[in-house]
Amino acid sequence: MDGQIHTKTYDYTMLEHMPIGVALFDSQDLGLLAANTLFHTFIDTFLDPTWKNGRAIGHSIIEYLPKAKETGVVAIFRRVAKTGIPYSAGEFAFSGCERGITYWNWTLDPIRDSDGRVVQLIQTATEITAQVLARQEAERVHAALSQTNRIAETGRKRLEVIETVAHSVRESLDADNISMAAIKAVNTCFDALYIYIHIANSNQKTLDLLHIHPVPAKKPSFSSVQHIPYDSSFPIAQAYKQHNPIIIEDLQTAPSLGIIDSSNALVMSGAHGYTCVPLWFGDTFEGTLTAVFKECISEDGPEVQALVGSGMYIAAALAHARLHRTVEHERRRLRAVLDQLPEGILITEASNGCISYANAAAANILGIPVTSLTGIPLNRHPQILTLIHDALPVPQAGLPAAGTSNYPQAAYKENIATRINNHPIFPWHFAVIRALGGETISSQEAMVVRPDGNKVITLSSSAPLRIEGGDITGAVIVFQDVTAQKSIEQQKNEFLSIASHELRTPITAIQGFAEILQMNATQEQSLSPQSLRALTFINEQSQSLTRLIEEMLDLTRIENAQLLLNLAPHDLISTIKHVIETQATAGANHNFQLVPEGLQDTDTLIGVFDENRFVQVLNNLISNAIKYSPAGSRIEVGLRYSPTTPHEALIWVKDSGIGIAANELPHIFKRFHRASGLDRSISGLGIGLYLVQEVVTRHRGRVWAESTEGSGSTFYVRLPLKSKQA
Repeated sequence: MDGQIHTKTYDYTMLEHMPIGVALFDSQDLGLLAANTLFHTFIDTFLDPTWKNGRAIGHSIIEYLPKAKETGVVAIFRRVAKTGIPYSAGEFAFSGCERGITYWNWTLDPIRDSDGRVVQLIQTATEITAQVLARQEAERVHAALSQTNRIAETGRKRLEVIETVAHSVRESLDADNISMAAIKAVNTCFDALYIYIHIANSNQKTLDLLHIHPVPAKKPSFSSVQHIPYDSSFPIAQAYKQHNPIIIEDLQTAPSLGIIDSSNALVMSGAHGYTCVPLWFGDTFEGTLTAVFKECISEDGPEVQALVGSGMYIAAALAHARLHRTVEHERRRLRAVLDQLPEGILITEASNGCISYANAAAANILGIPVTSLTGIPLNRHPQILTLIHDALPVPQAGLPAAGTSNYPQAAYKENIATRINNHPIFPWHFAVIRALGGETISSQEAMVVRPDGNKVITLSSSAPLRIEGGDITGAVIVFQDVTAQKSIEQQKNEFLSIASHELRTPITAIQGFAEILQMNATQEQSLSPQSLRALTFINEQSQSLTRLIEEMLDLTRIENAQLLLNLAPHDLISTIKHVIETQATAGANHNFQLVPEGLQDTDTLIGVFDENRFVQVLNNLISNAIKYSPAGSRIEVGLRYSPTTPHEALIWVKDSGIGIAANELPHIFKRFHRASGLDRSISGLGIGLYLVQEVVTRHRGRVWAESTEGSGSTFYVRLPLKSKQA
């Protein structure tokens, strides 16, 4: 450089007052001719200490700023000096030793001489690092917000799909409707080539197509997805083995990875994304939800997440639809069975008291068409209201009107009830009302008054219908027409009553004359031993016949509700001893033994009972023991009393006779029952044990038997000592 340039004086006073850095360079060697203070401040941050504080003046930019060449600054200077075309850098990044990367807004303009040659270059520079960094930070924040918004939008869209699906599928219990609603909801938010739902057929081990949108135009493509066996090569066939979705991000690259066959219709269609969501409800595989997309998808993409989220609602809806189908099928089967039963059946709802079901037999027995029976509250049914109204009495002086809250319930029932053989028989609907109150009724006689005025006797059973928590939702009543049987039974009872009374007179006369002849024969000693034995036999048989007649009379008394108890305090021990002594005299060929437990022979045990009837019970039990056990065998009569249960005593009669077969035990206390394998030479009408049970039950006691065939029997009576008549 010419030495004169260092000594030449320039007037750059005006440069010091400019708000930007300004420098003047020689166009030939790029030497720094002059610069204002602000420019020196700028470049000092990039210079070694030896060049700072204005020492760069008079030196080329290449000397004091070597990085200027690396960053292209020198090339820019030379191009402007050569071409004379100004340069402007809006945001120039420059790396310095101290500050690292900084950003500058600078220009480079040519200065020409009078001949138009570029002789100098003037540079202006402004540092914009803070502005650039602020802008970059703003861009980062904006990008982060955009990403957050995209994520939020994706999540919103996913939740929108799931919510739409959930709302759509819970409106129906039909699997096909559920499928169409779900597909419509998903298809509204995502542009899918195909969306389809299969339902699992566990019996056939296939996935059966419920619905597909849109329906493929090509028939082979449609038929290939209608029924997919579990052992098929299709990816969907593996769904029943797993809970996680089957995702193929790109169907076109899947064949090369061995995921799917290249001949698959989906691959050949040009589709890319594929998602199959297994639909599980608990441990039950309900089916699959499948979507095929034009574009590639990712495992965490919104499409996959939305389908997975929707899957659990679709699975639950399909499960409920399946259970509903099962329940409906069973309900139809049950109704078909109930419709064909000969017994009348009614079902009443607890919520409104309406009869919700009535079969043909019920309508026939009640004399009311099924259409008139169902759908009407029980308390508003015209036939029932008529029956109740007709049954209510005219109010008496001092007694509230029937049907009001103050009317005595017992009087209300008594006036509604009809008496047959002195038994109160209530209207059939009382069984329903009691069942709605939680009571179970078995084999109760009830009265039906048909619209034509005819009365029908029914045998009714009713029970409340409860849900799992125990709440009553309704009641069922089952009844059959037993009018004919009751008529026959009544005629039979009347016959037995008449026959018993008619037989008593001649038997009493025969027995009386036999006793007179026995007394005369004893006094006069004029009859032969054979004649005396004959008289004794006549007397014994007439007494036996008298007992049978008394039992027949008791049977009619029970049927006519006339078997009353004469309760009074008695010594139970004394009563039992008296019966044993009497039986021992009559059956001298058996060994009788009283076995007291918790008592001494000298003790007394006072109880309130009908002594004559209890003697009848013991006589029947002991007579049976004598009748069905071998001669000379032991018959044990036991009595147990414990201070821990002072209100009752246990009596038993034990023999070592032929015993009772296990299949006969539940029936031995039934009226007229006699064991099928019993020797018919053993007399009896099958009434004795029935009378025993009736008498004991009316004492509020209990009777039962324990027996092993061939090893004897034991009959037990639990007798309350402070009894009240039933």
